[in-house]
Amino acid sequence: MTAAALALDCSCTPVTAYACGHCWHDQCLDCGQCAGPGCICHCLLGFDPREQTAAPHFWLGAHHARWLATAGVPLCVSRRTLMSRRSLPRAAWPWMLDSGGFTELSLYGTWTVSAEQYAAEVRRYANRIGLMAHAAPQDWMCEPEIVAKTGLTVAEHQARTVANFCQLRALAPGVPIMPVLQGWTLADYERCVRLYDRAGVDLAAEPLVGVGSVCRRQSTGEAAAILTALAGHGLALHGFGLKIDGLALAADALASADSLAWSRDARWSPPLPGCTHGSCANCQRFALTWRERVLDTLDRPRQLALALTSEPDRRPGRPVEAA
Repeated sequence: MTAAALALDCSCTPVTAYACGHCWHDQCLDCGQCAGPGCICHCLLGFDPREQTAAPHFWLGAHHARWLATAGVPLCVSRRTLMSRRSLPRAAWPWMLDSGGFTELSLYGTWTVSAEQYAAEVRRYANRIGLMAHAAPQDWMCEPEIVAKTGLTVAEHQARTVANFCQLRALAPGVPIMPVLQGWTLADYERCVRLYDRAGVDLAAEPLVGVGSVCRRQSTGEAAAILTALAGHGLALHGFGLKIDGLALAADALASADSLAWSRDARWSPPLPGCTHGSCANCQRFALTWRERVLDTLDRPRQLALALTSEPDRRPGRPVEAA
């Protein structure tokens, strides 16, 4: 059914416009949601997105800022989506901020934004949008192509990630900046854990600890094994950018995860019935339907991933660090 047909069928009074724009009312008698600032309407979906019951907590990736006001589910939104906007939506649901660091380092080989500017931006998003649950720091990814782009070592990327987290915490007290572990091998990640400890950061006391540079090798099971080993430190881990298969492998090691993989799936799939656009790659309805598939996956019984053993990194030219 088209949006216009749904609007005609909607038994509401024409008082307030929903943020979705398809009908007018104080309260929709079809979906039961209330209109007003940050209002949510799921009439167009054909279902009401369900509350999550299974772990890990899932944050749906979104590349449209307006979805913060309309989706009505936990979202992960990149700084790069928000940074050029003069006006910001009011969030209808808790959300988390991704730094957009992979794109930043891919394009420039360094962070072009100072810690002071980044802290001011994150504080603005927290105050203007509201309901910010977590915000990533200006972390330095450790994928081989990123390390080659920056010309630095993995160890230097890790040191800069930890130093930036500590600086942002000092610049923006009260803003929920989350620590992020970076590395490539398990030995790298273990070294990053020790760097935080030396900086006086008790990762086990943090509500969430991000783990970066794992999303591009998740299908091999290596990422799940690394996450399982890190979870053994008693850390509440967040997996960045996991696809459904990778999430299923690593779920028992994670407290939360996010993914924007729905948009890629949509580019290779026909539009949903009733959608008039050529592709659902920017379609909130497709994204929320895809989220239901993720929650179905998390509800199923899973096989536990085996943790890797933390052995020294013996790649040529890499110093072996004592534990």
